[in-house]
Amino acid sequence: MLAAMTLRRRVLLGGVGFAALGFAGCGLLPDGDGEPPFCAARSALTGHDSLGDLPLIYEVDEQGRTFSFDTVFYDRLIDWLAFFREQTGVTVSELRTYGSWTDGGVECSSWHNAGRAFDLAGLRHRGQDVISCRYDHWRAAPAAEQRTLLRRYWATAASLHHHFRDVLTYLFDDQHLNHIHIDNGQTGPELSTFTGQSRVQIHAVQAICSHVWDRPAPIDGQWTDPTRQVVAEVTGELGAGDDLGNPETWRAFLRASTARFA
Repeated sequence: MLAAMTLRRRVLLGGVGFAALGFAGCGLLPDGDGEPPFCAARSALTGHDSLGDLPLIYEVDEQGRTFSFDTVFYDRLIDWLAFFREQTGVTVSELRTYGSWTDGGVECSSWHNAGRAFDLAGLRHRGQDVISCRYDHWRAAPAAEQRTLLRRYWATAASLHHHFRDVLTYLFDDQHLNHIHIDNGQTGPELSTFTGQSRVQIHAVQAICSHVWDRPAPIDGQWTDPTRQVVAEVTGELGAGDDLGNPETWRAFLRASTARFA
């Protein structure tokens, strides 16, 4: 289970955090044995106005901005984007975000304070959503439309889980209804592994099976037999074994789930 966590709202303008309503910034203490979040000065980070070739567009005002990143974390995001494109084959021309670094002051309770977290609002091409992480916008959509949106949302989450252990979605809490939070506090420069102890990971597995594979699982964050059985059915079809604790099985499950985006 996730340990204690501090959640607060921030608006990021040019990589600087300002207290305000409307933006869901998030503080996360890890649910494992990793180090706690720490603060980094913005001057110690690198500013980027794009992720690779994708301009970074601030979701609040729809304008391009420069955001500050830890270099290792930024490189992980680049690797994720290449993986997502390779597995889905989709064309993307801009990335919508609520930002990366925030000034933690004396709190240092979030990986945003270290430039090692990022809030993804969506990917777009030629003014149209490729994937919207704005569950707050489309959760009341007609059933057929919502099925497509949920499949794409959770296929995208699968791609993120491939690279990062802590991927916070609308299932985490209401502050994540409008974005997916990603940080590498647990994984650093490495790919993720499945622990069977993380509510975040278990929620993701259950939602991916339900919405990407059309294999309903109880979305309760519990790693119990009903969920294990559904997972075994999916991974069995993939010929990947049934133990998500095996890194190869975990990654095969996430790769195949990402590829079902379309």
